[in-house]
Amino acid sequence: MFGGFLFCKQSRYFIFIVVIRLIKGQTQNIILTLTEKQLLTSPNYLFIFENRSTNTDIKFVRLNNTDISAYKDRYNEFTIVVNSFFNTALNGQYTYTIYEQTSTTNTNPTGLNLLETGIMELEGTTISFTEYETTSTFTIRQ
Repeated sequence: MFGGFLFCKQSRYFIFIVVIRLIKGQTQNIILTLTEKQLLTSPNYLFIFENRSTNTDIKFVRLNNTDISAYKDRYNEFTIVVNSFFNTALNGQYTYTIYEQTSTTNTNPTGLNLLETGIMELEGTTISFTEYETTSTFTIRQ
């Protein structure tokens, strides 16, 4: 994850923007703050990632017991095997929304309590290029 500061001079306040960064081919931990808006006691979490260019969605449910945070009242932490959900997804920016629910399988957010929204950057694995050397022979005719 990475983030940045945005300072607004006129209003004199800071905005800290957190962006989740996922890289294909890796297993990564993401840290979120879901508990502060939670209404259910032990909810499951519906994750929806919408590509900002194509508007295509990737949806999945993380069960409450997959939260590996040591301090769940302060933050939530999940391990994501990126290729399990984003293997064929386009690289680029996604808007993510996370909802709480009792279901372990539902991927429809209608009527669910919204816990968090943000931006996720999906990067592909490093691309390697092959460079070839050639010998050019020129014939000059007079």
